[in-house]
Amino acid sequence: MIAWSRKKELLIVFILLVVFTAIRLPGLSLPYHQDEWKTAEIVRSHIVGGLSAHPPLTERIYRWSGDLIGSDNLRVTPLMFGVLSAILLYAVVRRRTGMHAALGALALYTLCMYGVFASLMIDTDGAILPTLFLLAVYGYDRFRDAASARGAYTWFGTVALALILGFLTKLSFVLVFGALALDYLIEMRHKLTRNLLIRVAFAVLGCAGAALVAILFAKFFLPFLDVSKMVDHVLYYVRFEGRGYLQILIQGTKALFYLSPLLIAPLLLLSKEVLIKNRIFAVYLILGAFFYFILFDFSQGALDKYLMFSIVPLCALAGTIIANTLQKVSRRSLGAGTLVGFLAVALLISLNFLSPEVMPLYPKTAWVSTILAGNWNILMPFTGGDGPIGIYVSFLVIGIGFLLSLIFVALGKFVLRIRETTLVALIIVGVAFNGIFIEEFLFGRINGSAPAVLRASLQYIKEADVKSIITHADTGAYELKGMGKYAGRFYAVPSYEEGHRALFSKHNGHYLVVNVPRLNADSFYSRFFKTCDIIFATSSGVIDGSVYYCPKSDPYSIQ
Repeated sequence: MIAWSRKKELLIVFILLVVFTAIRLPGLSLPYHQDEWKTAEIVRSHIVGGLSAHPPLTERIYRWSGDLIGSDNLRVTPLMFGVLSAILLYAVVRRRTGMHAALGALALYTLCMYGVFASLMIDTDGAILPTLFLLAVYGYDRFRDAASARGAYTWFGTVALALILGFLTKLSFVLVFGALALDYLIEMRHKLTRNLLIRVAFAVLGCAGAALVAILFAKFFLPFLDVSKMVDHVLYYVRFEGRGYLQILIQGTKALFYLSPLLIAPLLLLSKEVLIKNRIFAVYLILGAFFYFILFDFSQGALDKYLMFSIVPLCALAGTIIANTLQKVSRRSLGAGTLVGFLAVALLISLNFLSPEVMPLYPKTAWVSTILAGNWNILMPFTGGDGPIGIYVSFLVIGIGFLLSLIFVALGKFVLRIRETTLVALIIVGVAFNGIFIEEFLFGRINGSAPAVLRASLQYIKEADVKSIITHADTGAYELKGMGKYAGRFYAVPSYEEGHRALFSKHNGHYLVVNVPRLNADSFYSRFFKTCDIIFATSSGVIDGSVYYCPKSDPYSIQ
């Protein structure tokens, strides 16, 4: 009986991993966007030291990947790390809170939009760092439970290796150093002695020192490595004055939407028991929040990318909460919850087709005013420094999805006899919520597909007599660079207008605009393109794309 149960468990894990991979496979063909294309170009053009602002392993991972699968297929790399992180998440939660919680965490990681995005993004924050974090936690747990000195040394070595590899990948991995040390001190707080504190301090300093030595030692093998650039890159974000608090709020809220109510709402049911078993994840979340929102100013960076560190710990916490609540769910509760959940999903799906308004990205204050005024039937653009290329999701769907989920959890929290019913309804709504995001990210069949618009535009540019082209938001830069036609980029930001007037005045070629996020009709950019000739136009849903030619346009005459 025990053997059969184990086989059944492994079969479910295998099925979830297959689903995990299958959901993400269509995303392998998504175009590189903004910072992603620069990494791909470094690999394609064999530019040594192109990522010298980061520790050396970041560049080496993608250069090795390029040698194996080609620069056009780099999304395979984060997907592979994503699968590894999924396996490690299951293994860590399995040891800490049991089989059902581990299966719940793995299922959430499989279905969460942020997790899908993270395991396809060309960078380190989404999949590579979580893999090394989970490896360190797994080694840490085995080290604590080791029955012999030999086993303890072996697993401590695993922790040290994961920490060193993480630090060689990105300096922000220092968060994992801190999380493990703090968790260990909390656990041993009743047994703290001077000798124990000294041992912990030496262990932390030893791992940190080994990582620093590894970076310095890498200089002998990688002459391009510039430690001063890494230090300057870190110091660039150390400032407490002049922070863009509105941008921090927007990026943080966007990450919250990516996480979805499926990972956020169950936290209202967090118990002391769940918190103790998953303490390392809670500590990591708290340290990460302090790091990204207080210690450093990431208002000028891709904060929504950095906040991907939160996906794994939230999957562990929410998965444990859901599993503990539904472990003995009755048929009646399951049936009632399913009925309520599907009725809510029908509402969510129908809200997508209420002809929502498409607002421009700027001014950003207009978004806050519109939402506070109660006009939620607007399309919200999701894009960023490392992608996605640009998707639209109805804010009405987002708002109602969160509202319904919070109502379900609140009812379950205060009315215990219906908790199982409301949690089942929450799961169904949460899965649908993520499904809408994932569908728009991969296919864009509801509101439009920016990749489809880009592909049609690039095909025209490739075949037409276009010599050089400036592209909006760096969209299609990798492909344009490969054609030898890339002439630069522009972002339709009001504060960049003067610099872009100078750029446009010197450019005699064409412009590519994939209109997501949409340009403000009253902005300098829209007025400038109205003076140009549209030589190609295409669209998908509410997303349009145009290739402009502006031989007689004078950007300085545009007011």
